[in-house]
Amino acid sequence: MDVLSFFQRLNKEGVKLTLKDGSLKVNSNKAIDQKLILEIKNNKSLIVSYLEKYQGENATELKEKYQSKNIKRGLLEKITPFDKKDEDKIPLSFSQDRLWFLDQFEGTLAYHIPTAIRLEGALNIKVLEESLRTIVARHEILRTNLVSEDGIGYQRIISEKDWSLDQVRTIQEEKANTTIQNYINIPFDLSNDYKLRACLYHLGNDNYILVCVFHHIASDGWSSNILINEFVELYSSLKSGKEANLPELPIQYSDYAIWQRQYLEGDVLESQLSYWEEKLNEVGTLVLPTDYNRPSIQSTEGATISLELNGEFSASLKSLSKQEGVTLFMLLLSTFKVMLSRYSGQEDICVGTPIANRTQSELEGMIGFFANTLALRSDLTGNLSFKELLKKVKQTTLESYDNQLASFEKVVDRVVADRNMNVSPLFQVMFVLQNTPSNTQVNIDDVVVSEYEFDRVTSQFDLTLNVLETDSGILISIEYCTALFESATIDRMLVHYKELLNSVLNDVNQPIGSLPMLTEPETVQLLEVFNNTEVDYPKDKTIVDVFAAQVVNSPEAIAVVYKEEEFTYKELDERSNQLAHYLSEQ
Repeated sequence: MDVLSFFQRLNKEGVKLTLKDGSLKVNSNKAIDQKLILEIKNNKSLIVSYLEKYQGENATELKEKYQSKNIKRGLLEKITPFDKKDEDKIPLSFSQDRLWFLDQFEGTLAYHIPTAIRLEGALNIKVLEESLRTIVARHEILRTNLVSEDGIGYQRIISEKDWSLDQVRTIQEEKANTTIQNYINIPFDLSNDYKLRACLYHLGNDNYILVCVFHHIASDGWSSNILINEFVELYSSLKSGKEANLPELPIQYSDYAIWQRQYLEGDVLESQLSYWEEKLNEVGTLVLPTDYNRPSIQSTEGATISLELNGEFSASLKSLSKQEGVTLFMLLLSTFKVMLSRYSGQEDICVGTPIANRTQSELEGMIGFFANTLALRSDLTGNLSFKELLKKVKQTTLESYDNQLASFEKVVDRVVADRNMNVSPLFQVMFVLQNTPSNTQVNIDDVVVSEYEFDRVTSQFDLTLNVLETDSGILISIEYCTALFESATIDRMLVHYKELLNSVLNDVNQPIGSLPMLTEPETVQLLEVFNNTEVDYPKDKTIVDVFAAQVVNSPEAIAVVYKEEEFTYKELDERSNQLAHYLSEQ
């Protein structure tokens, strides 16, 4: 959860949270929306941690406190529309700048954000197309081209009139997945294409699949939910001839980009970058054992494998989080870091995680690339207990939230001296927790809208651990680079992660080096099968006799390996005879 954005939203709703005798109190002069109450409950530990840190300071006092230190970290001023006539060239945001550079250098297929829904019923295709075109008109970032002059990228806004819906008629559903993947992987021309494209696949019998693909340079995960919600509202209203009930957008993404360039400069930016420079000083590369050699250029080919934790297991994890005063995010991340340390043999573990970064209320309803990435680094030396690790991860997470305004691109520029083209900078592994799954099914008049599952075939990082809270439990999936790992390796990794979680539930005070990670069959194989090395040895023969027999029976079998050299039994016999003759002559 983005804490700053959440507290801003509470202020807007007239809700005040306070701590009294260690208990969280919710105050409001009007009825509080049940969804907001649920959100408070789900993030109680994180909210309490923030209130403990700033006890007795309301939003105004916090703002004055930070301003008095010349550090504007708290609640940010409202972003207002800029007069674009005063802007000769509308700049890119910091995040857009990096993606624009990557796109020119190596392409950005891994930065396509697809959303697919199933539509069943008497679909009005003309209304569907008009609904999506209205969204493109409403969010100007989707109709913004990126152009350059003297090597610097700029935004150029165009009309939505030429946007159109792609269609594929009469396709068999069993072949749809491959066709959809091909559509998702069509490259965007950032200088000419709309940043949202959509294709309607006709399955027959009033069954359809709608695939929408954003480019990340104009969108993020939060934006996908906005797209679906606005589509449902617009389709329903246009079909019935009513006015759509959508909130007015006070600003556009170009206003945000201009504000970011003007606000995040000088002392504000320097303060946050100084934190990251100190925190990430000399951070190393995570070297996991891979099934294949790492390519010279980082591969983005990927796949995903999942494992579900049942409701009882999930409830135990949430209960432990509450008991330890941390969020579920912190508990699962800490366990993930223990697993990475075990696999790599390293104790300096840095993992990336995305954050919504919508720190002002006016950004909440906008489609755009606002998300930032935080590098969460932990020192696992000293065989500390898991309870101690939790405290360290909690502190690091809260500090990172305080410094989230510094874009990842700026942090990389400040911290990383030499870039390596075959690994991502600062971290090679991501951790993502989603606790607000989208609606599984909604009805629009005569059309049933539901989620359509499809395979992802790209991966931005070596590994990304995705955690999704569902009604039935917790779904854990690993998106992995197929140029590095086989699927069997990821299967084992998921099982090991679950075993570690179970070990944490059994005793949170265990040293992290002692937390069991292997399954029972693996333990038996390691301790009993692999150690069962007893053989019958001929008592009437010496070791020389046994070796000579082996030379006769298997002369070409490998006998000795040292670094890059290896010798067969025949070669070793010849070499040993040469050495024996030499020694006897001395």
